Amino acid sequence: MSAKSKVVDINRKKKELITFTEEELETLRRTVAGDASSDEFKMFIYLAKNYGLDPFNKEIFFWKKDGKPTIMTSRDGYLKIADRHPQYDGLVSDVVRENDKFRRKETGINHQYGTNRRQIVGSYALVYRKDRSYPVYVFATFEEYRSDTKVWKQYPSAMILKVAESMALKRAFSVSGLVSREEMAVQQQSDYNFDDIPFSQVQGKKNKGMAQKDETLKNDQVTSLTERELAIKEIVGDDPKLKEDLYNYLRHVKREKGIDSSKKISINSLTKDQFEQLKSILNTFSRLSAQERKEIS
Repeated sequence: MSAKSKVVDINRKKKELITFTEEELETLRRTVAGDASSDEFKMFIYLAKNYGLDPFNKEIFFWKKDGKPTIMTSRDGYLKIADRHPQYDGLVSDVVRENDKFRRKETGINHQYGTNRRQIVGSYALVYRKDRSYPVYVFATFEEYRSDTKVWKQYPSAMILKVAESMALKRAFSVSGLVSREEMAVQQQSDYNFDDIPFSQVQGKKNKGMAQKDETLKNDQVTSLTERELAIKEIVGDDPKLKEDLYNYLRHVKREKGIDSSKKISINSLTKDQFEQLKSILNTFSRLSAQERKEIS
């Protein structure tokens, strides 16, 4: 086989890493990339195909804020890209805390846990390649990347570790066009509150005095939801990814109806077909999320 034929063969295999049917593209256009313009959506799909990342499995995301589009992956997305590369030779990473003995060497790290480990200082990651003498090294300082979000408060070690790993993997394999979700500490992906979803009847009964407990108010709010809202709440639950999928669909409907982006749209204002479509989409993503959690565990 000639050199040119080998290049063509490699490119063909690269393009076949992931493909989408027309129906799947339309679903992505309505949900995962609901805010994307036509050109932005084409770029999103191009990067998904180029790196073999599956939007349905939450391996690549589209996010738009203040009119600025961002295409993101996660640490696991970078790992998937690395695992496919023939020169990938492993990843070493850990979290460094106060009182640890930590020293960087040319070919690795000398890291010993202290007897009284305290606050997180940061995390390091080294990515090894078979065709390089030294690993790609990254150290992420905790104070520079920590975010005041729920997931960072609950899992600070895991989050700062993902930051370092994402940065090192990205540099080691020259990944361009993608931004790490963990590196950006994107609050949108982890801190949605179900009560913020634009239902029409989430107000519930008013307090009869300041001494009433929050739990009572919460129960009143649930009983005031409509049948449609309760059905969606049962599917979405507390899953932040499913909440974002719900928001994306509602934004898609607003665009179709020509509703101003600053105005809210209620689940109850959807047509019967739109509501059934929304349930189908969320149920599909819910099954994907359940499978993803099963694989992780």
